[in-house]
Amino acid sequence: MTDLRTLLLNQDTQGAEVFDSAKERLAFYRSEIHFESTLMANRTSAYLSSQSFLMIAFASSMANSNPEWGALFRLVVPTILAVLGLITSLHAMPGIRASFEVIERWHQKQAELLQIEGHAALLPNRESALFGEGNTPVGGQRYKRTLLFSLRTPLIFAVVWALLGLFSLVLHLVT
Repeated sequence: MTDLRTLLLNQDTQGAEVFDSAKERLAFYRSEIHFESTLMANRTSAYLSSQSFLMIAFASSMANSNPEWGALFRLVVPTILAVLGLITSLHAMPGIRASFEVIERWHQKQAELLQIEGHAALLPNRESALFGEGNTPVGGQRYKRTLLFSLRTPLIFAVVWALLGLFSLVLHLVT
């Protein structure tokens, strides 16, 4: 379904043959932004859930104090969990990045529409609550700041997992 949306992004959706009015175009752009934002939020939520389970398992495995096999367990299991966490982080990045890029493209189309149709008085007053500060050409990049959490989270977890994996190895080698 995302491939279909990507194809639609590449087509000119501003033609009069697709939409009857500028308001319909604006509503379509906003519904696409909403859909992609929801998709990105769902991906981020699923990713964070998986990372929380891995983090709990990592901490539990590091706390193993069995005198017979605890040392080997603390070497093998946390290292495997750290590698798994790193791999899932690296695999989460492209999907979240793709959602961000699609959202960015729809925001660009919306900004172009507001710039052209708003000045032609085909859309309501640009100062109204409908458009708000985030949709003006000057403040149009604010949406990016709200998406940074989703973009940065896999990178942050990848670094944390790499450090935790090294920590578990160094801790075992020192003791």
